[in-house]
Amino acid sequence: MLSRKYAFLTSIFLSFIYSVFLFALYTVPVDNSYITATFMEFRSTGNIPHFHSGIDFSTFLKEGIPVKAVEDGYLVRLEIDEGGIYGKTLVLQHADGYRTLYAHLSKFSEKLDKLVSMMNEEFGNQRVVVEIYSDEYKFQRGEVIGYSGSTGEATKPHAHFEVRSSDEKFFYDPLKFIDKNLLRPVSMNILLKSVRIEGKEYPFVENGVYYFSERYPKISIEAYTELAKNLLGVKEIKVYFSENLVYHIILDEVPEEYWNKPYEVYDEEGTIMTGLIYRGFYKLYNNKNVSFVKENKIESQTGNLYNVRIEITDEFGNNGVFRFTLQRR
Repeated sequence: MLSRKYAFLTSIFLSFIYSVFLFALYTVPVDNSYITATFMEFRSTGNIPHFHSGIDFSTFLKEGIPVKAVEDGYLVRLEIDEGGIYGKTLVLQHADGYRTLYAHLSKFSEKLDKLVSMMNEEFGNQRVVVEIYSDEYKFQRGEVIGYSGSTGEATKPHAHFEVRSSDEKFFYDPLKFIDKNLLRPVSMNILLKSVRIEGKEYPFVENGVYYFSERYPKISIEAYTELAKNLLGVKEIKVYFSENLVYHIILDEVPEEYWNKPYEVYDEEGTIMTGLIYRGFYKLYNNKNVSFVKENKIESQTGNLYNVRIEITDEFGNNGVFRFTLQRR
């Protein structure tokens, strides 16, 4: 009887240890840094518009800052692509079933010097992607995997970081995985700057009145998390018409097939990205069944007057509540 009791307690203990291991938060790839771009922001770099499929860490505009493995893992892919979106890129496989990607590197870890030299000798300056089918190149949590740079289409040196499924068919918000307590403390705030209604743009005014004329209101909002003078994308938006939840979107994962379909989230007319300007207008309506839209009752709203409440949150725990009135013209 006593041995059964100990066996039961041992089973509970091992289950606890397994759970802690499975859900342990990753460390950050850049020490004492902060986020300069978030998951699923709009991007127009490359050949087609797409979602930003990771997050960016500041390297304080410097090349050569160490970029570290966020968890124990082994190398599964190395890419050298100076003219592509990602530039020099490294991908690790982890025991928890996820892969992490590190991009725009100026150079790789010294551990990979021999492999990189062989690649350069064989292929020169061509785009090279090498898949590794063994766990020969292991990296420990916190070990340097490379150094920050601006290879690919990065305009300034920084560290781009992604979390993907093992088959790389899904991209996940890395802020769900990392220990955010390791980020540099910075002031943050949720902003709602502008409203677009049926293609016309207005500055947002709290408790203001806006007009619509179509069968149901088609609203887009320009909203951000303001962090260290950067304007970042938000994670979740809820829209209430007269206290009824009519639209709800959560931007925490995206299937690969939607990577190049950012207009499922963003207003194609209002959203702009250039080297100097970024304006992201989130559509608060959608006529398709997409996974990141959790509630979608906008098309059934055919009334003449609505008291609108918009609740916006981000992955850092910031919240913003904004109110205005919609009236049929």
